[in-house]
Amino acid sequence: MHKPTFDVDAASILFNLPGYQVVSASPAVGDQPRQVIVETIASEGACPSCGVLSCRVQARPVQHVKDVPCGGERLDVVVRKRRYACTEELCPRRSFTEETDQLPVRARVTGSSQSRV
Repeated sequence: MHKPTFDVDAASILFNLPGYQVVSASPAVGDQPRQVIVETIASEGACPSCGVLSCRVQARPVQHVKDVPCGGERLDVVVRKRRYACTEELCPRRSFTEETDQLPVRARVTGSSQSRV
C-alpha cells in the first residue's frame, strides 16, 4: 500500500532514520562533501544503568557517520546526539549519551550493515 511522505521528516525519507530530523544541510564546497546535520526528535532519554528518564541535556556531542552517496556525491552525515545528566541520586552513572537502533554507540555508518570501532 502507498504510504504518504508528507507527514514524515526528511531524515526518515533521505537516510532511512526514523525518529531523526534534519537540523541543517550545506552544499559541497571544493573538496569538502555536502554536509547534513541530523538529531533525534526525542526530548528525553532513559539512563542505561537505572532506567530513570532524564530531559536535562548536559552536552550535544557530534558523531560523523557515513551514508550511501546521494546523487553520486559524497555525503558527510553529522549526528548531533544529546548527553543527558542522570538525575537519580543513587545511580553510579552521572551522564549518558542517547543511542538508537539506527545509530548505536560508536557507529560509523548508517543502516543495518554497521561497523563499529
